[in-house]
Amino acid sequence: IYYDQRLPDDHKGPEPTHIMWLADYFGEMTCHQVNEDTCRAYVIARATGTLGHMAVKESTAKRELETLSAALNATWKAGKLDRPIPVWKPEGDEQEARWLTRDEAARLIRGALGFKPTGFDEHGRVTGYERVAAPQYHVARFIILGLYSATRHAAILGLRWDRNPTSGSVDLKEQRIYRRGTEERQTRKRRNPCPIPKRLLPHLRRWRRLTVIGPCEYAGKLIQRQKTGFEAARVRAMLGDDITPHTLKHTAITWMLQKGVAIWEVAGFSSTSSKLIERRYGHHCPDHMENARNAFSRRGPKE
Repeated sequence: IYYDQRLPDDHKGPEPTHIMWLADYFGEMTCHQVNEDTCRAYVIARATGTLGHMAVKESTAKRELETLSAALNATWKAGKLDRPIPVWKPEGDEQEARWLTRDEAARLIRGALGFKPTGFDEHGRVTGYERVAAPQYHVARFIILGLYSATRHAAILGLRWDRNPTSGSVDLKEQRIYRRGTEERQTRKRRNPCPIPKRLLPHLRRWRRLTVIGPCEYAGKLIQRQKTGFEAARVRAMLGDDITPHTLKHTAITWMLQKGVAIWEVAGFSSTSSKLIERRYGHHCPDHMENARNAFSRRGPKE
């Protein structure tokens, strides 16, 4: 019911694959049997590989249980259950979001353009490059857009030069990026508009002359996913496999906080909740714990 009654634009995440394992384990149970014991057993089954094709991380099982919780909440709100059903989930420590340094970001862009580092100095800085592949300009444009707009993967790929009902757009006259189409409704993955940063604006104006549909077009068409090209750029840049397209959003948020931009302003620009930014990125703020550090320098009352 939860899956079938949702609109297609709500299902850009992994929920359909979650449902397969949740149904396999909980499918014969009543809602009353969904409790801490059965949820703990589910996590163990997924983590040991007894349920599913292979063992998965506890965080993956937790995300699957969040889908179960969302389905039960939606069913209760629809009046199909007589009470809400709580779903136990493992707490776990939230990992710090991986972000790119300026040097790493430059390497990634050069990797998209076909360059590979030839060496590094004692500080880890690149000493030279050599071209080893043909440039993939649409991948480079995708990376630059992610770094300067803090926009999600799918929303970047959907950007067009003209306002349209089904996808976001770039308005060079008003200097704004609209992450949603004119008829697209807001979903839990917020896609509010944001101003175009001044450093990004010249790039967009140049790309407008070079492309027809949108910034990330390839061979006259907008691509659906940026996986193969991004992965090739990452490998050429000699960066770890923990770098994904979503790392670009993490990087943009981190850079803004490190420059001293207020959390509420970063939240508005990146279409991310202030609570999430404070919890996951707040330590990047220049004044993070500054009062605590200065407390040891203050003199107390005279005895």
